[in-house]
Amino acid sequence: MGFTQLATDRKNFLCTSVTMHWAAGIIQLNSNGEWVGGNTFAGKLKSFLYLPRSAWILTSTSSIWSVGSATATPYLTLYFSALHASNLDIGILVGYGTGVTIVALLIGGYIADTMGRRRVIIIFSWVSVASAGIYVVINSPDLIILPLTVSSIASMYTPAFNSVMFDSIKPSDRIRGFSVFSAVNTIPSMFAPTFGGLLMQYYGILDGVKIAYALSALFGVVAVSIRTRLLTETYVVRKRAEKPFFSYIKESFVSGLSATRKADSLVKRLLLYTTLAGIGTGLSAPFASIYVVDDLKFNAIDYSFIVDLAGLTTVCLLFAVVFLIQRMGAKNAVVVASIAAPVSNLMFSQAKTMDELLEWGVTGAVGTAIQTPSLSSMQAEKIDVEHRGKILAMFSILPAMVSFPSQIAAGILYSSVAPVSPFLLAVIPFTTGAIILLSIESTKAVKS
Repeated sequence: MGFTQLATDRKNFLCTSVTMHWAAGIIQLNSNGEWVGGNTFAGKLKSFLYLPRSAWILTSTSSIWSVGSATATPYLTLYFSALHASNLDIGILVGYGTGVTIVALLIGGYIADTMGRRRVIIIFSWVSVASAGIYVVINSPDLIILPLTVSSIASMYTPAFNSVMFDSIKPSDRIRGFSVFSAVNTIPSMFAPTFGGLLMQYYGILDGVKIAYALSALFGVVAVSIRTRLLTETYVVRKRAEKPFFSYIKESFVSGLSATRKADSLVKRLLLYTTLAGIGTGLSAPFASIYVVDDLKFNAIDYSFIVDLAGLTTVCLLFAVVFLIQRMGAKNAVVVASIAAPVSNLMFSQAKTMDELLEWGVTGAVGTAIQTPSLSSMQAEKIDVEHRGKILAMFSILPAMVSFPSQIAAGILYSSVAPVSPFLLAVIPFTTGAIILLSIESTKAVKS
């Protein structure tokens, strides 16, 4: 995504027209941040791709950053293995990272609603960039815990990031807006996993992933620098008295539970669904790349090609499914997507050939493309703005809490029972989650 120009002076933003460049052309925003265009095909395309200023800043900078991060992230557990961490150690390390992430999300959600969104996004975006740099320099399995801790702490900005997106996009535009965000965020990094695979093939897994993390840090510096300069606050809060750090943990937990308890019943069911999905993901995600490379005997390039194809399929579908979701309703779309998860896991557990792995990748991509905008739209519609950060944090915290023991269990099952066993067991929570969604009354399609 070429995000090449905004007003050179932020102070003049509200007084001038802002120009954002993106692949197909120029999107003109007036002083109210509204798109100005004609009725031509190009104008309609620009209108379809339009996002409010704050949402575009986060989307574009995430897109730039993803070019580097997508080169390294798919191979994180392979990197741990190359550093001579055992399968059990990998499960424990991933579980530990999840535990730190839970605390970070809890505090981040509270801060987003009590101190504003921008500050936490900027500070912990830089923390995340720093974690990539630390991954480059470690050379022992005993040191993995350092960058893992830092990157997990950086998750503190996730609730604020999501809140800015929800704050900025109008309710009638959310399905289209979240689809555009996901697609634009994915496009530049579609072939980054293949580049990561090439790096591992030519330099070995250890050095190849180190180079990939160096690229992640480089692109992160560029993206977060832009984000720091251009992002403005979207949620102004009253000033509060300064408190000790540990009081934030206590208040974050109490206020998060209180907001969740008072939330709409649909929100609670969605939380239950994402929690069950967290169990399934905790069982299946940590060892997917290791299983394909070590047990199915495919090389890293083959695995990266599958990841790239899944990314390409997701992007294509994200643009196409907007109209389908608007017609069938967000709830029905989420149900369809949830069914793809257990089916995809069964396909993965039975896969032996490249074609079968490709079918698994495409099936998962279809589910992702349908679920991303529809689930986000349902969340945004039912969560009050003053509790948005706290409840969105719970949507990350609860899955993380249950994935913590699931990831450790995956390491034990993979090492002691059979490599395929975690993927088969994950079918149960994924299926249960789909059944939970079936009990939610259908939501009307959102008209744009």
